[in-house]
Amino acid sequence: MKQYRVGLVGCGGRGRQLARYVAGVDGMQLVAAADLTAERRELARAELGEIAVYPDHATMMREARLDIALLGTTGPLHAAITRDLCAMGIGGIYCEKPMACSLADAEQIIADCAASGTVFMMGHQRRWMPEICGLRDALRSGIIGRVTHGSMFWATGRVGSNGTHFFDALNFILDSQPVEVVGRLVHGLDTTRVDDHPGFAARLANDPGGIGFITYANGVRMAFDFMSDVLLPYTYTFCGTRGWLTVCEIDWEVDLRVRDADTRSLTQSWTMPQRTPFSLPRGPVGLAEQDAYRELMACIADGTRPRSSGEDGRVALETIVAFHRSSAAGMHPVALPLPADAASQTLVIH
Repeated sequence: MKQYRVGLVGCGGRGRQLARYVAGVDGMQLVAAADLTAERRELARAELGEIAVYPDHATMMREARLDIALLGTTGPLHAAITRDLCAMGIGGIYCEKPMACSLADAEQIIADCAASGTVFMMGHQRRWMPEICGLRDALRSGIIGRVTHGSMFWATGRVGSNGTHFFDALNFILDSQPVEVVGRLVHGLDTTRVDDHPGFAARLANDPGGIGFITYANGVRMAFDFMSDVLLPYTYTFCGTRGWLTVCEIDWEVDLRVRDADTRSLTQSWTMPQRTPFSLPRGPVGLAEQDAYRELMACIADGTRPRSSGEDGRVALETIVAFHRSSAAGMHPVALPLPADAASQTLVIH
């Protein structure tokens, strides 16, 4: 079995976490890490075992003979680092969110990887979570009939940092893509309604909370609330022609209510769906990332497109940009795909 030599670019907390998951994946060996800051390089040495540590990604790539890079830096650096890695012959990249902070950068990443034959995998790990995959399978099986609409809310706002995960997860769950976005974004932390938190206050100052709606190509409509005073765990509700399904990501609590039969009748809408036992498969923390790594190796070997591609990452980013554009226009509906001038809009996403 081929051993893929893996290097980490960006040794912050999430980067080191991604690197630690490599140890549980047959066929992968973490051999190196790179970071611009000495303090983070020392943390990598202390936590990640017998690996080489470098002051920059280019030196690491030249000397460590890497097959795969884990890209754990902040979003604004992803396009330039990806270009360098592609030019130096990297086989695959696993990229932590956000993919980029502008559509222009996302498109550059896609183009550079296509030109070099590099497999780019976007680190939207919910696509590999057993719970999310089980939810997708249940909806596709017709458990609540034809999905018509739903809602989602999440705490700590941040349409960019959190939204990239949830918008992508919904694209995957619903097997569709947004065609229209309506949104209102609110910067900052409302301390008249929630306790002050310096960390989240600073992030929300640039990456706002908000409310909004997305219409998908398959006709499903989803409502969203991620204002700064949402104080409950991440929760999805999907409604269909037979019933509804609510899923809370904390402990993956599920509430399924269905009627005996599907319907298209407006008068049948008053028949109350009954609570029905249902559970989702569960997986340990880190399993999704490790399954993604296994898929990345397979994609490099056989030339297939990963479950979470650069194109998928771009769609999530385009949705975030659309929320900003709709909010700036007074909640005017914004159609997707966005016009060409949206590519230059640069967002602040942690």
